[in-house]
Amino acid sequence: MESWMRELGLVMNLRELGATEEILEGIADGTVIRDGGYKVLNRDEVLEILKASL
Repeated sequence: MESWMRELGLVMNLRELGATEEILEGIADGTVIRDGGYKVLNRDEVLEILKASL
């Protein structure tokens, strides 16, 4: 599936969008955290997901 997605020109991670480790804190700070759903994430969890997405 990944090769098909790349063939379509889709971005596969944040680094391909130009994100760096230095800007992840700002992205996490700007993330709107909503109640509801399977699990409500906190800022630190959002930051860990962002780091894993580089």
